[in-house]
Amino acid sequence: MYTSGMRRSMHPSLLAILIFVITLGTYAATMPMSITLEDAGLFQMVCYHGGLAHPPGYPLFTLACSTLVISPEVMNGNLVSALFGSLTSVVFFFLLLSVTRSRIFATTAALAYAFSATFWAQSIIVEVYSLAALLLFLCWYTLDRFVQHKREVDWFLACLIFGLALSNHWPLTMLSAPALLAVVWPEVRSLLLRLTSSRFFVLTLLSFTLGLTPYFYLVTRPDDVFGVFEPISSFSEFADYVSRSAYNNDTAGATIADTLAFFGWLPLETIRQIGFPLSLLALVGAYYSFRAAPRHHAIAFLLNYLGCTFLLTLLLGFKFDQHGQSIFMPYPIIAYGSLAIWLAYGLMAISSVHHSLTNKVVQAAFGLCIVLTIALTNLPTNNRSKDSWIEAYFTLLLQSLPKDAVLFAEGDLLFFPVGYLHYVKGLRTDLSVYNWKSLTLPDRLTSTRTSPQQREEILIQFIEKDPRPVFTIVPRFSPVSSYGLYDQFQLPGMDNAYLLPEAEAFLDTLSDMYDEGRIFRQQELELAEFIFAGFTKLYIRYQKQELTTLNTGQRKRFNRLLGTFSGKMMLIKDELGRTDRTPNKPLLKEVATAAGLQMPTHIIKKQQARYFYYSARILLLDPPETEEALRQLEQSINRFPATANLAYCLRDDLLGIENSNGCDSFTR
Repeated sequence: MYTSGMRRSMHPSLLAILIFVITLGTYAATMPMSITLEDAGLFQMVCYHGGLAHPPGYPLFTLACSTLVISPEVMNGNLVSALFGSLTSVVFFFLLLSVTRSRIFATTAALAYAFSATFWAQSIIVEVYSLAALLLFLCWYTLDRFVQHKREVDWFLACLIFGLALSNHWPLTMLSAPALLAVVWPEVRSLLLRLTSSRFFVLTLLSFTLGLTPYFYLVTRPDDVFGVFEPISSFSEFADYVSRSAYNNDTAGATIADTLAFFGWLPLETIRQIGFPLSLLALVGAYYSFRAAPRHHAIAFLLNYLGCTFLLTLLLGFKFDQHGQSIFMPYPIIAYGSLAIWLAYGLMAISSVHHSLTNKVVQAAFGLCIVLTIALTNLPTNNRSKDSWIEAYFTLLLQSLPKDAVLFAEGDLLFFPVGYLHYVKGLRTDLSVYNWKSLTLPDRLTSTRTSPQQREEILIQFIEKDPRPVFTIVPRFSPVSSYGLYDQFQLPGMDNAYLLPEAEAFLDTLSDMYDEGRIFRQQELELAEFIFAGFTKLYIRYQKQELTTLNTGQRKRFNRLLGTFSGKMMLIKDELGRTDRTPNKPLLKEVATAAGLQMPTHIIKKQQARYFYYSARILLLDPPETEEALRQLEQSINRFPATANLAYCLRDDLLGIENSNGCDSFTR
């Protein structure tokens, strides 16, 4: 009797170990071995050197990764997320085992969640989301144990974990809190009664407060740390940092149309997690959960899904374009746990249809087929083991600079990989690397609170006085010497252009990858478009120089660049800006028409609006076609509501109406 009972009690533990090994092994085999985009470069710097992650700070994750990241290699940082992801799968298994009382259904749900598109993607890069899911579902499991066994220790433990979850990612935790309330609802009256006891109340408050103590990390860091903004030195700065007030302007221009568009997109994004056929099975499971699961858990599953999807959409107000979607994509990672649960209940519903389907072997076979289908469906997009072009590009950029040069970079896409390679990997330690907006690095030339105008004045003075060669990745001034990878500031004179053979070879490789569809993640596409635009500008400038002509290979490369949307946009911009002659209107109309026909879906709304502005500018060339030009801008207003203010401003500019809404900053 004792041996048999032990086997029964050990079996779930053995399954949990198997789930952990399978998921961690898969994550390790598919994770990137070189730096990626997203926030990977920032977290690698913060975790390896110690510092402050971007708001709201994620102090628990930062403490954990600062302890676990002991190597400058990317895989070390990615393994931190993989570890949390695998532990989440184990907790998820025990949670579903507690609710369904079925090892088969619990195992199916755990592995389905582990290999769903977003959870897998976030578990193989250094990010905060797999830890957020781990803490939320651990809190859920602990609350469920409290409801079942009425033990105070489970309640105190749940309060501690909830505080820790808030210390990692408080917005996602709060959005999921209604689901946790539903879990504990059967005991809510008893719980309220217990809270009248001073002992129980104090221990509850103490447990919760203890979970919040990682926030002390944000205010105890020294001044010389890596972080997006400067160290926190007052309570108001702490409140602003944790509340993410610095990002309030990110949603400017979003309209109700954007919110409605996200509402329409969310179901499609949910389906993408496990595929259409299995999503139908999950829909059946969502209905069946209200019959088979305890009612409070069925409600919790639903609230958990709605919290970090539709409710979050209402609160954020993102612009609906590919860029906004890419930012939003990881946020519902906890919500998709409900999708995996419903999938298990869908399997349970099928099993209840016919007596033969109650056979455990048949159920296990169904569950295995479901897991394999999800894993094989999501493997092509989540197998990033050979992703290397981003690190290759930024390595080439740094390696090609002259000794003791100064490099300015800005923007997450450009600066985070540069910062990782330079400050973590120790690449080109002779260089002085700065962020143009004084972000991220401890060595800041100005305060982050300095106005843009004043900052630019200070940086120009720095550049003019520094005897070293100064380069910038983002074009800023003229005249410059352009190399495609970057521009070099120089004294007044003609703009120069230099073609680097190693850069041209990389451009060929990138163009091949782009044409073959091997670049498909939004941020990677944005970086590729930036590179194409920069090299198009380089070739245009090169041809304007005396005694320089493109050889056959370079001419082919230039034509290939002009075949891209960004290449065409750069050609239009250059031709419209000609001062030595009248712009070639027939050529511009031909190029603009071709660009409009091929505009990729990943082009962000601001660039789309810029295209219509250029089209209107072309139509106003001699002889002017004012009516058609205004129609182009009206089309921009109608098609892209989020850019309506800019489009109205640009329309006034074309009509010669005085407007103070910032047209100049848009058209520079």
